[in-house]
Amino acid sequence: MDENNRHGMRISLWSPIRLAYGQLPVISILERHGIDASRLLEQAGIDRFGLMDPAYTISIDQELVFLNAVLRAIPDPALSLEMAREYRLRGFSVLGLAMQASESPLQMLQTIIRYPRLAWGMFEGELNLGADSISIRFLPQPRLGAIEGFLAERDLACALVMFEEATESRFPIQSLSFRHACAAKPEIYEAFFGCKVSFEAARTELRVSRQAAEQALPHADASICAFYSAQCERMSRGMDQPFRYSEAVRQRLLRSSVVPNLGELAQSMLLTPRTLQRRLSSEGVSFSELLRDARQQRATQLLSESSLSMEQISATLGFSDAVAFSHAFKAWTGRSPQAWRTAAEPG
Repeated sequence: MDENNRHGMRISLWSPIRLAYGQLPVISILERHGIDASRLLEQAGIDRFGLMDPAYTISIDQELVFLNAVLRAIPDPALSLEMAREYRLRGFSVLGLAMQASESPLQMLQTIIRYPRLAWGMFEGELNLGADSISIRFLPQPRLGAIEGFLAERDLACALVMFEEATESRFPIQSLSFRHACAAKPEIYEAFFGCKVSFEAARTELRVSRQAAEQALPHADASICAFYSAQCERMSRGMDQPFRYSEAVRQRLLRSSVVPNLGELAQSMLLTPRTLQRRLSSEGVSFSELLRDARQQRATQLLSESSLSMEQISATLGFSDAVAFSHAFKAWTGRSPQAWRTAAEPG
């Protein structure tokens, strides 16, 4: 290993579990091209509502099915660059906030490497820290199939976009090479990356100067970076638990201003009532059980902590009238709503 590559470190963003909202930039591109994303998401087994749920996860295989479908739908040889422009730091949630508060582009990269589940890269490779330059080298990944080159372009272009957003300036690249053949005009890539770009090279590698990689970021803040890094750690651990539709339904029932019925809730989740019921049944619970529990929890809270009338509470809980609410509440607790409220009042 030469002087510039003496500190090689193996890195991998190949996480089998992904946060689904990472596909939102891809959805934006599909919509811009006039393509309905729903059909492509369905092919990959991805529920569209999950793109708006921060806990909804998909497998890397689902993402690959989706991306392959996108490339068939938009046969643009430079689509990787268009896609990279859609990824902004704010789109990475707490990971993006941690990167933005990092002290340098190098620390940004190290943060991504530390929390691969929260990023959407797919490469495996090496980070080489030399005395004068730093390189990111991609290793071949046959499991990516025909889109390996596309993903290498997208991931490196995305890294450049984020570095430039964080530094608020053009980020200088010393050299860039790709193993695969160029599908578009080379000048398109050279204009994007701001350097000579080689294709059909011995390896896929991006190289920058050590000075550029270690420049101070304008929004660097060690305390904020540490805070959001801790949130990244918590989110990463939380992804070990499989996504549960019952929990997503429970949270919507508890947080909606007015408790929705099955049809309304299914519509908000971009599912049919039958599909939602089937998903809940597979988890051993029914919508009626979740609805009852949420209504009871909210009812006791409203009776104890608010001065709303019985009519207002019954409307909030989605009952037809106060009489129906009173009957249901007495069945749950053995008391009338008024009796519960009176007992809850301070001495």
